[in-house]
Amino acid sequence: MLYFGLFLTIASGFVFVHCLSVKFTLIEKAGLSFPLGMAFTCFLMLLLDQVNIPLTLAPLLASQAFLLAGLCLFVYFCRKDAWVSLRESVSPSSLKDVNLVWLLFILMTVYVEYMNFSKCMYFPPSDRDSLSGFETIGYIASQEHTFKGLSIFDESYMPGIHGPASTITYAPLVQLCYAYVYTLGAETSKIVPALMYLFFLLAFYGAASRAAGKTGASVATFFVLLTPEMLGFSSLSMTNVIHAVFASLSVIYMSHWFKTGEKKDLLLCGALLGGNILCRTEGIVFTAAVLLLLFIDAFRSKRYRGFVQASLWALVPLVVWTLYRKMNGLYAESIAVTHPFWDAEKAGVIVSYMWGLYKNTLYYGWTFNVFLIAFLANLWFLIRKKDSLYLLLAIGLSSLFYILILYQVDYKWDTMHNVLSYSAKRFLFCFIPMIWYFSLTCHAVSALFRRMERFLLLRYFSRRTK
Repeated sequence: MLYFGLFLTIASGFVFVHCLSVKFTLIEKAGLSFPLGMAFTCFLMLLLDQVNIPLTLAPLLASQAFLLAGLCLFVYFCRKDAWVSLRESVSPSSLKDVNLVWLLFILMTVYVEYMNFSKCMYFPPSDRDSLSGFETIGYIASQEHTFKGLSIFDESYMPGIHGPASTITYAPLVQLCYAYVYTLGAETSKIVPALMYLFFLLAFYGAASRAAGKTGASVATFFVLLTPEMLGFSSLSMTNVIHAVFASLSVIYMSHWFKTGEKKDLLLCGALLGGNILCRTEGIVFTAAVLLLLFIDAFRSKRYRGFVQASLWALVPLVVWTLYRKMNGLYAESIAVTHPFWDAEKAGVIVSYMWGLYKNTLYYGWTFNVFLIAFLANLWFLIRKKDSLYLLLAIGLSSLFYILILYQVDYKWDTMHNVLSYSAKRFLFCFIPMIWYFSLTCHAVSALFRRMERFLLLRYFSRRTK
């Protein structure tokens, strides 16, 4: 049943992207299928649990089958060119840009990801948040067939469950995904982070190839994979990288929207933002940054329809999760200071710690150094043509919003240094794909890769003709 359930999950995500537009490339549809499929699964599980349908095998598979059938019917009636588009995307002509540089980086990426995937599946969960929250809650939910009525959410059984920063208020996607695979008979929940990262690499490559060509996309994907913290946590941890998948891809597709003006990118951005907010509560900073930029653009162009549609995709999951918590008593003591105040020492500590992380090559390798070089190389195009401007604004705004959140936290429940040490590092995970995407797809760099592709192909074909 595990393989059948995973097939329904992947198929639902794939067909959903196809519903948004048949113009997405096959590699994009394939890469986005598992993350979006798991987000839909989490959403369905919340709805089933709210109407008191037990989260057992039959209801879960039946709800997914109905979702997939509905999406297929939409494609059949509303996307008449769907099958033609699929045939064209797998035609031999799609391989015409293959060259040895591309092949080298693809082979290295496949080899490293094979080792990464194997390590992720072999080692059990080991990080604190997984053992005390995500993994435990997911496993118990699979045994008790509910989320809102979990025994560990009962204060008489678990004193302090409503205390500050309690696991009872953790965003539900990761726990419910683990509960889903455990219900299907999985021996370990690590199939979720392993597949999530594998499919993310496909999605990132597909998105980057639209901006920098196949060669630039292969290089960007390889260096995202090779970033020390991303490589380490994708093989051992179970939560941080999953959030990075949704947050980074949502910002990347927002950047596509500002470059192309194609509505499909805007709607996909909204759907990914919805998954982002179901991963981690702090994900609200990315939703706020992206929607603010989209609103400014809609206000300037007087075109609000696309903005409203994207906002609905982004905010409906947040509203549903908030109502679900309110209706079922999933609350904890507030950790936020709700009034404005000024504490220069506190602000200085937070900013200094964040700046230190940006410069830390032990965690992030070349990421931020390459970003600085690419930024300077692309400065003329940024000023004159606003190339990648909105991507940089999204990165800057989300960083600012996150610093503001850290500043408003009341650290009575833990020391500020402890919170910064594990919270800020996992937040910067989300920037790794965004920064490598900018570094290798900005105009100044992507133009070099496209010239390289043309040069290599010309040499190849000239030798063939001789």
